[in-house]
Amino acid sequence: MAPAQPPICSVCSKGSAEVQLQQCSRCKSRYYCGRECQVSDWQTHKVTCGKPGSNRASGSTSSGPKWYDKHRKCRDGHNHEGDLELITWNCPKEKTGWGAVCLEEADDLKHRFETEMGGDLQKLYEEWPDAFRWTCCGTSAGMDHGCDHHGSGSFPCSCDFCRMGKPLPERIYKEKSAERMGLNLRRGPDPRSFNPALAALCATGRSICGLEM
Repeated sequence: MAPAQPPICSVCSKGSAEVQLQQCSRCKSRYYCGRECQVSDWQTHKVTCGKPGSNRASGSTSSGPKWYDKHRKCRDGHNHEGDLELITWNCPKEKTGWGAVCLEEADDLKHRFETEMGGDLQKLYEEWPDAFRWTCCGTSAGMDHGCDHHGSGSFPCSCDFCRMGKPLPERIYKEKSAERMGLNLRRGPDPRSFNPALAALCATGRSICGLEM
């Protein structure tokens, strides 16, 4: 299993190497570098901030049903097994901010979520599913091709690399996209996924398309 990645501020993305981070004292699910970031995030976070043990962006306890359960199913027939998390941090690599939109539009989307949508996560999902990520695989909720969990799920991973019996390449594994920031994801391969015939098909397909092997 890959080593745990250090937490980052849920607003400005500063890490523990730069500042001393503190958790939300109520739900323990968000980190902040200081009061300014915590206060600026509260209008959004208060919608999902619950008792200790509550799921991020779920608005319910871990034992109860979640509003996004109906969206777990992927096109490959498997389900996401993690939480659906609202992206509230900046991504320097992609130049995106709150809701995984470009920085120039982030404040406007956040304002509309808090006012027009009344802080309703389901309404935001219906309009912009890319504002969320699945914590099991670091995949945008706007993509439903599959859950690339690389061995952490209850079913075999269906990504090309696991089917080829290979771990994720260094560049992909260390990618700093908004959806992957702060997650402790596996590198694989998932030993349950390897199949000689599928491995050959994946290798051929990636080669033809010029994709990384």
